[in-house]
Amino acid sequence: MNARLGTGGTRRGALPALAAAFLCLALPAPALSETADAAEGKRLFLENRPAEAAPLLARAVSADPADEDARLWLGIAYQQLGRLDDAIAAFRAGASRPGTRRHVFLFNMANCYAAQGKMVFAEEIYGQAIEARPDYAPAFLNRANARMKLETLVAAAEDYRAYLGLDPASPQADEIRRLLELIAGNLASAAELKAFEEAKRLAEEAARQALLDEVARALLESAQDSTSISAGGEDVQGYEDDLELDD
Repeated sequence: MNARLGTGGTRRGALPALAAAFLCLALPAPALSETADAAEGKRLFLENRPAEAAPLLARAVSADPADEDARLWLGIAYQQLGRLDDAIAAFRAGASRPGTRRHVFLFNMANCYAAQGKMVFAEEIYGQAIEARPDYAPAFLNRANARMKLETLVAAAEDYRAYLGLDPASPQADEIRRLLELIAGNLASAAELKAFEEAKRLAEEAARQALLDEVARALLESAQDSTSISAGGEDVQGYEDDLELDD
C-alpha cells in the first residue's frame, strides 16, 4: 500500500523534504568507431557547445540510424539546449532499436519527463529502464525521487532500499538512510491519522443511526396512537327494533 501525504508546514505527518538528488545524464561510453560528424559533434558537446554539436550529431544519426552513441549524444545535446521534446524523441527512437543500451536511453528519457515535471511518465519510464536492466542503480534512485514527488512513500522507500543494495558506497547513502527514517515516521503518523479518522467516522455513523432509530420509534408510537383513536370513533350504537312505516 502506498501512503499519500500532503506537503507543506511542519505539522506531524508532513512529507519529508526530498533529500536525494536526481542523477542526471547517462553518457555513452567511448565509441570504437564513429563518423566524422559524430566525432566532431561529440567534441563540440564536450566543449560545452551543444548548439553546434546537435546538427552534426543529427546528421550522423541520419547517415547511420544504428549508431547508438551518436543518438545518445544527440539526445543529450537537446537536453542541454532545453529542447526536451526533441530529446525525448531521440531517446525513444534509440530505446526502440535493438542494442545494448536500451536502459540508458530509457533512463535519459525519464530524466526529460522529470525535468518537465511529468512525474507519472518519469516513474513509468524509469520502471522500463529497470526492467531492461534490473541492476541499474541510477534508475532506482531517480524513480524513488519521482515517487517522492508523487507522494507514494512506501514505493519510494522500496526503491531507495534497492538503490542502497546496488550501490552501498553511494555518496548519498547516509542522506538516503536519514530520508528512509523520515519516511517511516510519516507512515506511522499516517497510520495513526487514518485510525483516528476511521474511529471518528464510525462514531458519527453510530450517532446518526441512533437518531434514525429514535425517529422511527417515535413515528411508530404516533401511528399506533392514531389507530387506537380512530378505532374508538367507529364504535356507534345500533338499533335492534325494526322500523315501521305508518299507512
